This record gives sequence, C-alpha cells and structure tokens, in this order.
Amino acid sequence: MSQNPSVSTEQDSSTAGVTRIEGLADLNAQSGDTPRIERLAAGPGATVVRLSFTAGQTMEEHRAGFPILVSGAAGHVTFEVGGESIELVPGTAVHVEAGIMHRLVANEDSVVTLVVLR
Repeated sequence: MSQNPSVSTEQDSSTAGVTRIEGLADLNAQSGDTPRIERLAAGPGATVVRLSFTAGQTMEEHRAGFPILVSGAAGHVTFEVGGESIELVPGTAVHVEAGIMHRLVANEDSVVTLVVLR
C-alpha cells in the first residue's frame, strides 16, 4: 500500500498486520458538485475511504459492488436508501448490502467514513 499522510502502517513485529488510520474526520473538500473521495487504507477484508463534502454536494444514486459501512465523522449528511433517509452525524452509521441503490446529500460541510467490506 502506498503511504498517505493520513495513514500510518505499523512495521513493528509486535504489531504486524496492524494499520493505523488517521484523519478520518479531517475535511479535505473540493469545489464542484461532488465530494472528494480519498482511499486512506486497504487491506484484507476492507478498504477505508474518506468522503469530504461541502454543504450541498451530493453523491448521486449509485450501488456498491460489496457490502459497505458508512459512518458520520463530522457534520451532517443525509443517506437515502430504499425510500428512507438516515441522518449521518458523528456516532451514527449505516450498513448496506452489495447492490443496493443509495444516495448521499451534505446538509453542511461534512466528512463521512466509508468502509468497503470485501
């Protein structure tokens, strides 16, 4: 895995197989209609992605090829799935099986952590 300033891969033999991931709640937004998407880490079983939104940005309806866990890290994002709206704020998460259509809308500058489970 390539090094990223937000990611620290432990090399010590006592922590072999451990990846520390930092910056999950750090806003790194971009201008435009869509959020900045940054892969922070990938390993056996999961990929961790930071989504940085400015207020009003959206991820239009789409589906993931694997199950996902999406959690609020900062701000407030509305997660729309199956005709339901789930408010993602810090401390709130949603698990979605593969292939289910969903959409995200930022109500304010926000950061969401996406974990793709493989």
